[in-house]
Amino acid sequence: MLRAMTRRPGTALTAQHTLLLPIAKRAWPPPTGAVLVDGLRFAPKRELHITLIGSALGRELQATCRAHALSEALGEALDAQDWQYARSGRLRQLCRQTTSAGARRTTGSIIELVELPAMAPFHAALGRLLGRTLAVPPPHVTLYTYGSAKGIGVASAADLRALTVRELTVADLHATA
Repeated sequence: MLRAMTRRPGTALTAQHTLLLPIAKRAWPPPTGAVLVDGLRFAPKRELHITLIGSALGRELQATCRAHALSEALGEALDAQDWQYARSGRLRQLCRQTTSAGARRTTGSIIELVELPAMAPFHAALGRLLGRTLAVPPPHVTLYTYGSAKGIGVASAADLRALTVRELTVADLHATA
């Protein structure tokens, strides 16, 4: 069953060049405590959202379009969709390895995939702005993180496959003190 969103996202990208669909706490309360998975302590996210535009795409849109034109185009693309979602109950543990200045860093997250029918047509509209077809990010909500307070970014189905450590069940999430 789809749930109505309490707020439609604005048309201004965040400082991180993203556009987020906020999830009302009363509709889906954030987790309250850390969990242990595979010996790693995952911290709960304090607020939940679905990322509609990731930072790389946001930077590209800002570089391509004038601010006013981008805001207007985003408004039209957002207004053309029904921003309801449905929880799937399908959890994934994700991991990203990065190297910077010779140091290796591991970040991870636990996400729940969601049904968001508006994601594909919204990205088709963004693709028309850029003159190319865009990959549609898999709609999801980051519930817990490891190694960083932010999620790790999942821009496409290929990214999701590459970053997935394993599928989880609620029973796999062991509360920590």
